[in-house]
Order: sequence, then structure tokens, then C-alpha cells
Amino acid sequence: MEIYLKSRDFKNWLSVKNVPHTPTKLNDKNELVSKSEDEWDEEDFRKLTIDNKALNILLVALDKTEYNLVRRCTSAHEVWKLLILIHEGTEQVKNAKLAILNRDYELFKMKPNESVKNLYNRLLELMACLVFVRFLDRMN
Repeated sequence: MEIYLKSRDFKNWLSVKNVPHTPTKLNDKNELVSKSEDEWDEEDFRKLTIDNKALNILLVALDKTEYNLVRRCTSAHEVWKLLILIHEGTEQVKNAKLAILNRDYELFKMKPNESVKNLYNRLLELMACLVFVRFLDRMN
């Protein structure tokens, strides 16, 4: 999904990665406050349009189950963070998954009446999962 957003328009990806644009201005007390809709300028409209396009791209790419999980989100950034949490889990969940994979590897043995081919395929699948999870862990 990240690659797709970047390929469409890199600004879409930045909208997903960063918090959404909120039109603001300085008030009389030199404080940053939200602008009313009638005070928005062309730059505000441009940035809000990018945010909404990114949100649309994410929502139309989801299946019904995922859509129902994120439908209350109001920005592409919120959707993205929730999808990461749903699919990757918290740090504790990631560590638990890695521990389970390590345990499966350590206890790996041939099942009764299992062919060598099936044993080899199970081992390859387990190793691929371990390598992938460790690779993702190093990327973060």
C-alpha cells in the first residue's frame, strides 16, 4: 500500500505518514488557533484535498472487514496507524509472535507418517517467517 500511495503522488504518502493538515492562524494574542472554513486559503484547500485523496485511496483498497474496522477514522493518518496496529500488533504482540516462531523452530521435528517433502516444505515456511519477522524488526 505504501508503494502504491507513493507512486500515485508522494504528497499522498506524506499525508498518510504525517498528521493531517489543520488550517491554523495566529490570533491577537500570538496563539495558533484553527481557521474557520471561510478563512481557508488556496494552500489550505490544496493540503486538505491531498489528505482526502489519501484517505479515499486507503478506504477503497480495503475489504469489507477492514473497512468496518477503520470507517470511523477521519484522516488517512488515523486509518494507517490503526491498520498497522491491526496487522502488526503492539510491540508485545510482535515479541510474542517471534517467541512462538522460535519455539516452533526449536521443537521442529518430523510428524508421524510425514513425507520428507512435507517436512522440508514446513521447515522452509517456518524459516521464511522467522527471517521476515527478524528483517521487519531490524527495519524498525
